[in-house]
Amino acid sequence: MSIANRGLTRLFVSRGSFPGSLGYFASSGPVGSRSMHSSAAVSEKYFKITRYTKPIDKRVFQAGDEAIGVRIPKQKKQFPDYEYETMFFKRQNRGLYGGLQRTASKSCSESGNKNLRTHKPNIVKTKLWSETLNKAIQTRVSTRVLKTVTKEGGLDNYLTKDKPARIKTMGLLGWKLRYEILEKKRLQSLPKKEKDGKLYQVYYVHGDGKNVIVGRNKLLKELFEFAKRDSYTPLEWNDFLHEYSHLNFEELVSKLEGYNFDFSPITV
Repeated sequence: MSIANRGLTRLFVSRGSFPGSLGYFASSGPVGSRSMHSSAAVSEKYFKITRYTKPIDKRVFQAGDEAIGVRIPKQKKQFPDYEYETMFFKRQNRGLYGGLQRTASKSCSESGNKNLRTHKPNIVKTKLWSETLNKAIQTRVSTRVLKTVTKEGGLDNYLTKDKPARIKTMGLLGWKLRYEILEKKRLQSLPKKEKDGKLYQVYYVHGDGKNVIVGRNKLLKELFEFAKRDSYTPLEWNDFLHEYSHLNFEELVSKLEGYNFDFSPITV
């Protein structure tokens, strides 16, 4: 394209009257004017995050249903499922990238030669201090996330924010750290009770006022003795865990109440 033709093209584009019917120039206003609605821009910002995510099986099976291709996991999940675990540029699952991914661009010369380029986000290795966990977490962080963490007032405030955009961009590592921080805060919010001159941490407060001062593992061991007694065949510990390890505190306490268990040694 000659210099005169390029100048004429810029003139038509600036006036919004490019000759011919080109669909990508059609708009309700003049070319170059900004729209007041930013919903489309926001949806495009998280397009790759929401599209290239690892699918989660949310089916709920009832007794008698045929579950084809579904296997029983060997271990209990340590963290809740993350709906935005990416399958594109997977290294962001191992750090705090803030939703930044690899992008591509190209430059084309007048003769038609194309130079393809890829651009990776600016990532640094650093340690971030968590006040709740009381430890430094070494990970890969984008410089943009570092700026946001400073603005939010620390790593804990950054990860515990409930905005949809923060949930989508924190990544798998951020989701696990968020769960650990919230779980630690939940335990810290529970009271401490004194018994026999010693101070005990309360792990669960039952509806009838019982303050349980032992964890789930201790409750499972107590329930295991009753389950062995009710089983028609010898019950192994691993088989017992396979059937009962998914129960929470409330369900474990309810089952022990059904056996008239004496809670006095483990409650305050």
